[in-house]
Amino acid sequence: MKKHLLSLAVAASVLIASGCQEKPQPQPTGTIETLPAQSFKREWGANLQLKGDSMDRLFLVEDMVFAYTKKHMAYTLNKKSGVVRFATFLTDSMVPPHPPVVLKDRIIFPTDSTLEIYLRDGRFERSYKTSASLRTNAVGTPNGSRIYFGVDSTGPGRLVAVETIPGQYRPVNQKWELISTQGAPIYSAPAVLNDVIYVGFADGYVYAVNAESRAGIWSTPTGQTFQTYGPIEADLRADDFGVYVPSTDSKLYCLDKTQGKIKWQYYAGASLINTPDVTATMVYLPVRGKGVVAIEKTSGPFNREPKWIAKDAVRLVAEDEKYAYFHRADNVVIAIDKATGEQRFTSKRTDLVAFATNTRDGMIYAATRDGQVLAIAPVLKAGNVGEMALDDARPIEPVAMN
Repeated sequence: MKKHLLSLAVAASVLIASGCQEKPQPQPTGTIETLPAQSFKREWGANLQLKGDSMDRLFLVEDMVFAYTKKHMAYTLNKKSGVVRFATFLTDSMVPPHPPVVLKDRIIFPTDSTLEIYLRDGRFERSYKTSASLRTNAVGTPNGSRIYFGVDSTGPGRLVAVETIPGQYRPVNQKWELISTQGAPIYSAPAVLNDVIYVGFADGYVYAVNAESRAGIWSTPTGQTFQTYGPIEADLRADDFGVYVPSTDSKLYCLDKTQGKIKWQYYAGASLINTPDVTATMVYLPVRGKGVVAIEKTSGPFNREPKWIAKDAVRLVAEDEKYAYFHRADNVVIAIDKATGEQRFTSKRTDLVAFATNTRDGMIYAATRDGQVLAIAPVLKAGNVGEMALDDARPIEPVAMN
């Protein structure tokens, strides 16, 4: 009850601040100037005015940017304008909440033991207590209403499917669960594509099942599964080209999504515990001791070799036609030439502590510890007019929340 009273208080402050109307895009606060090529332009900035709190993580999902704080507040911002749609307190738990899941009509905030269910306009709908503590991040069907995640249990780990829309005579409820045939734990979040769920377990087995019925869809030498030679700990990814499985056996497997056969594999020489970021043409894989390995997705030999390695990179933050952008451990943003792997330019400020991963275009979303959220566009040609974004750390004026 405490957290929902706080959510109502936050919602009330949002309505008072916004006057119940959409606010204009936050205006630049620095100097408008002609920008040189290989620089960064501020598209918008939103100051969340965190008091006694600090920024923790940033996520980009569809047309929304989600900002999570250390004290478990979640702010939902408009991707194009930076206007705050709503803010809410998620959990009293010491365990940080999981990334949000956006469904057709709802936004789900998974905590360690509940699903906090909101309508897309920010209205709180209900809190669903899960059958066991969440072990993994969650995924959902973007055009549907189900959510999938792994849970702890006294026996083997389980993947569970929860229907978030109640029927006329029943509450939100669990529809089915999947247990590995070997009774192994689950550490890896599943991937969802169309009506199929792909999930890996700690025994190295990967399953592809129908999202509605749980029926297996692969016919492989091991039955309805594919097997790696080590536990799967990193989250899976899937797109129209394939299913991407990083394994602690040191290989990244790209599997045929309909048959479960290997399309290509990359041998990293180190246990893979980080999730790859997959774009239209590339796979960016963080590898301990190496940096981020860039692998061509759609062409190359069966045993892939890196196109290049960004040794100082920690994680992809954005990609455009010419460059891939990463953040380093010191919070500097670096631009890597996609054709050659050479570092072309970097940011100067180092106060950005949270970055979203954008696999669709070159817009960079980042935030400072005190709650300044920025949308930053790389400038590739000289002559653009705007406000420099990553050369210093100018404060941003507070913006009304909507």
